[in-house]
Amino acid sequence: MRALMLDELTPREATAARDYLMDQAEFSGVEGLYWLKLPPDLWSVHQKEAHMSGIPGAESYRLAVETGAKWVRFELLVRAETLTNPGSAQATPEQALYILGWADQMARELGLVTCIDPPSKQTADTAEAAAPEEEAHK
Repeated sequence: MRALMLDELTPREATAARDYLMDQAEFSGVEGLYWLKLPPDLWSVHQKEAHMSGIPGAESYRLAVETGAKWVRFELLVRAETLTNPGSAQATPEQALYILGWADQMARELGLVTCIDPPSKQTADTAEAAAPEEEAHK
């Protein structure tokens, strides 16, 4: 299974991610499993055709997001609401970018360690300038 995983989360971060998913995604009814609906403008041609033909389960397409004690996994498999729908498929490049953006936004909003911004140039310059002075005092 192709997937995007945020791992090595602290217990606080994992709990925050579950709370975020409970609020922003659809709870599946299975502990730790959520559904992220794919916007119709990102559906593939095949998915749009299945929807237009009235195939059961083609009312929407979604992606599974699973949580664990130290991780969140975004599956790159787009699923229809029923298993018999032929619109289920691996995410297209555009759909994968949507998932990546969604996961990144969640990580940034929650302040997950996976998205800490690097130190500013000013901070780096200050640290480099202090190093020679420290050597002189030894």
